[in-house]
Parts: sequence; structure tokens; C-alpha cells
Amino acid sequence: MIGTERMESRRVDNQARGRSGRQGDEGNSIFYVSLEDDLMRICGSESINNILKKLGLKDGESIDHPWINKALERAQQKVEARNFDIRKTLLKFDNVLNDQRHVIFNQRNRVIDSLESFKYADEFLDEIILQLKENKEKLLKNPKNPEFMIQLKSILGKSVEENELINLTNLDNQNLSHKIKNNFEEKRNERLKYLGKNKSEEFEKNIFLQLIDQNWKFHIQYLEQLRGVIGLRSYGQRDPLVEYKKEAFSLFENLLIKLKTDLITILFNIRIIEEKSQNKDNEEAKIDRKYVGKKMKRNEPCYCGSGKKFKHCCGAL
Repeated sequence: MIGTERMESRRVDNQARGRSGRQGDEGNSIFYVSLEDDLMRICGSESINNILKKLGLKDGESIDHPWINKALERAQQKVEARNFDIRKTLLKFDNVLNDQRHVIFNQRNRVIDSLESFKYADEFLDEIILQLKENKEKLLKNPKNPEFMIQLKSILGKSVEENELINLTNLDNQNLSHKIKNNFEEKRNERLKYLGKNKSEEFEKNIFLQLIDQNWKFHIQYLEQLRGVIGLRSYGQRDPLVEYKKEAFSLFENLLIKLKTDLITILFNIRIIEEKSQNKDNEEAKIDRKYVGKKMKRNEPCYCGSGKKFKHCCGAL
């Protein structure tokens, strides 16, 4: 026999009933619930308390009546229906993120499996140049508008000097496109010179994959924050789900644009630096022969010839 409080869900009640008898042993169950419990107070019938008061029942007295059982079942059905709607709505919100996840990870898998990593940067560069051309025609109608130069600077970064940047803004669309592509090819050829074709392609691929992973994590955080506040749109008589889809789509578009722009900007500005190996013979030549193989004491003059004590120079902790 098991005695327990009546739960909001009938499924949980059935689980409790199942525990009252085990391995062939008979069992029975008794459930208790107060009419002041949240389940009855919020979802139960308000007329039950009034009826029971008229019947003269006292506080704390046990009530066993079919009306009460029916009221409990109706209250549980209301709660279950509400919980079902909540889960259904949450699933619709999750589907928005799931669709975007498929797009991102399909793109990521194509990058990983691709044998021609250069084509992604080339395609992105063409798209960015096309966008720059459109913006140039709109923004340079006013000569004092610095917006186009700011956009150009954000993409090219420190790969061009200030005077060269001014010259680029004065070029027509065809020469501007040609100049940007030439600068991009020069930067790539520098990497090819040091790394070779295979390592250069792997290099660009790794940068693109890191950008996808990093920006996707930030995008998920933005959507979680949006999801936490989008319900307030209902006060303006707008559907939170529809508003969430619009905002999420706009954020996803910005994510794709940012991936392309960041990749091109990094490839314009990154440099391969060759680290020169130190000559051990020269290092040994700087050391006095009398110190070679000797264990230095902390207060002795340092072997490097700096004039400082060993503990304050090469032997500093």
C-alpha cells in the first residue's frame, strides 16, 4: 500500500500506483490532495469550496466523493494540456535553431572534405567586391561621406597605407576590383612561397573552420538571449514565435556575412614570418671558455659578460 499526494500529471500518479505492488504481490494506493493545493486552487473548480462549506464540512476533514475525483481529473487534464502546449512551442523554437545548425554544419563538412580550399576565399572576395561596388555608387554621391572608406578599411585592414586607401576610393569600379584582387593574390603568393600549395590550402581551410566554430558559438548565445526576452513581444499583440523567426533569420544572415568578411580580412592582413635558427657556434663564442661545463654560483659574475651577478642575469629565478 502506498499513500502519496496527488500529482499534476496522471502519468506520475500511474507510476506511483505501479510501485504499490511488485513481483506479483497485490497492492493498493491512496492519494491525498488539499483543496487549497495549487493544482486545485488554480485549475480546479471554484464552486467546490462553496459547495463543501454549505454542506458543513470542517477544515481538515477527509472528503471522499465522486465530484472531487472528477474535479481532480479535470484539473490534471488542464495542466497536462498546458504542458503539452509549452513543449510544442519549445519544439517550434528549437526547429529554428536546428535548421540553421544543418546549414552551418553542412557547410563545415564541405570545407573539411574539399580538396580546393582556395575557391572559398575567391568566391567570398568576389561577393565582397560586388557589394563594395554597389555601396560605392550609393555612398560616394556625397564626397564628404567617409562611410565607403571605412568599409574598405575594415576589409583591407593594415595591408594598405592611408594614402593608398584614398587612391582606391578614387578608382572606378573596374580598376578598384582589379586592384583589390591583385593585392589579395600578392598576399597569397607570399604564403605560397613559404608554405607551398598544400600547406597554404590547409592554412586557409583551418582559418575558415576556426571562424565557423567561433562565430557559431556566439550565434547560439545570441539566440538564447533572444529566446529569453522574445515573449515580451506578446504585450504588443505580436506572436513571439513569428518574431523569433524573423530576428533569428536576420542574425543568421549577419553571421554568414561576417564569416565571409572575417576570412577575407584575415587573409589580407596575416603574414608568415620565418623564424631564423640561432647559431649555436656563435652562442658558444660569446661564453668564456673557462665557464664551459662549470656550475655557476649565484654571486659570481654572469658568463654572458653582462657584468651582473649570475643570480640577477641568466640565473634569475
